[in-house]
Amino acid sequence: MTSREAPLVRPVVAGVAAHQPAVVRYALREAARLGTGVRVVRCYAVLAGDVYFGADPDGPMQESGSEVLDQARRVVEASGQVVDVEYVLERGDPASLLLAEAEDAQLVVVVADAAGWLDRMLGGDVSGHLASRAACPVVVVPHALRGDGPVDGVVVTLDGDTSSAGPLRYGFEQADFRAEDLHVLHAVPVATTAGDTAALTAKVARDVAQWNAQTPDVRVLLSLTTGNALHECIRATAHASLLVIGRPHGYAHSFALTRPVAMLVLREARCAVAIVPADYRPVVVPPAGVAV
Repeated sequence: MTSREAPLVRPVVAGVAAHQPAVVRYALREAARLGTGVRVVRCYAVLAGDVYFGADPDGPMQESGSEVLDQARRVVEASGQVVDVEYVLERGDPASLLLAEAEDAQLVVVVADAAGWLDRMLGGDVSGHLASRAACPVVVVPHALRGDGPVDGVVVTLDGDTSSAGPLRYGFEQADFRAEDLHVLHAVPVATTAGDTAALTAKVARDVAQWNAQTPDVRVLLSLTTGNALHECIRATAHASLLVIGRPHGYAHSFALTRPVAMLVLREARCAVAIVPADYRPVVVPPAGVAV
């Protein structure tokens, strides 16, 4: 493990605040899986009216930020993971800075209970819109990840509006790496006609089968819900190791479905949540017949 001056190429970015070892550990594990390094980023902002800090408002914030990076460094040193690590202290809005970091990252990892800005962002109030605009998947981990107890596997939630390509790629990739089952939960809007439901279900089944042919060791459970998709999703993820949500394209039905699922899971679940863009490029080669 090293602290680097030269920038890492397509690293896993860990956006950290104080006392967030789960973010650092998750980022380290993903970096080892992807064969890359970790860029640990602490963002801070000095507000325009904060004269309390005196003539040098940056001083206390930089000192606090350096301590956060020291905490992350201790987690890295205790982890036993052999990956390159770069530590960065940046001034500015976390959403905007992490959005810029995502341009050259394979993954951005943040923590759920330090994401007040993420709550606003999912509601459409922050200009950065990390979760809806980042160039790579964004993983939100709870402050305390589940221990070593049994899990039901990786859960992917799909609907009729958001593209299934990116979430399925990511879900199969993660399930294969973790040697876990993949539960694909296909939520159909209540008002959908029987004919449209059948067509959507058939398409999802085809896509799942094509990915399953590429990763035959992954056991898949495909289920359909036309009821309360939010409750179904929460039940399905009660013992999941990871929830994968497709990134919506806007404020259509899919966004209305995805937002409460994400919000409740971010606040309550003990599993990580991955928000994945439709054009996510997997580490593995896509199976024949699946559009890229």
